[in-house]
Amino acid sequence: MLHPNFRTDYDHYLGCPRAPLELIQYGDFQCEHCADVYPVIKWLLDSFGDRLKFVYRHYPIPTRHPLSLEAAVATESAALQGKFWYMHDIIYENQKFLTRTSFSEFAREIDLDTCAFEDCREHRKLFRKVISDFEGGVRGGVDSSPTFFINGARYNGFNDFENLYSALQNINQFECKTIERSVRKT
Repeated sequence: MLHPNFRTDYDHYLGCPRAPLELIQYGDFQCEHCADVYPVIKWLLDSFGDRLKFVYRHYPIPTRHPLSLEAAVATESAALQGKFWYMHDIIYENQKFLTRTSFSEFAREIDLDTCAFEDCREHRKLFRKVISDFEGGVRGGVDSSPTFFINGARYNGFNDFENLYSALQNINQFECKTIERSVRKT
């Protein structure tokens, strides 16, 4: 079981930081399976509302996906201007067409200060954040992308809406029963 030490000041997340359900994805921006699951995550967030927190962590595999590390750093550069999720989304939505110049074009499209964006992309701090996510994944047993954890436990099912929804729903039911039992005892 992974205990990721979620931090609101470090992790990129969507949803309520105290949501009872936590879905962590280790992803690679050039991985086609990650792009396939991208809309599924959006549907899950809509379906569970404030009961679900989605956390994205970098797991670039540049030996398979040559622009994956550069894409991850681009999202971190966008994050410095408060637009991590905008860059995240535009990269996945245009994944099939990525080139080295794509990230600069995306920065313009999402209204970033492009000079600051380009300057920050070379900053070691951003690279260290990406590598830190990757190393945390390795320590947690991640060996491919996408890899998911639900409330700290590795999810090994299919990455479609029905299976992820069911896994989240079942964990939620288990936790609710556990909470009910502990409330009855007090």
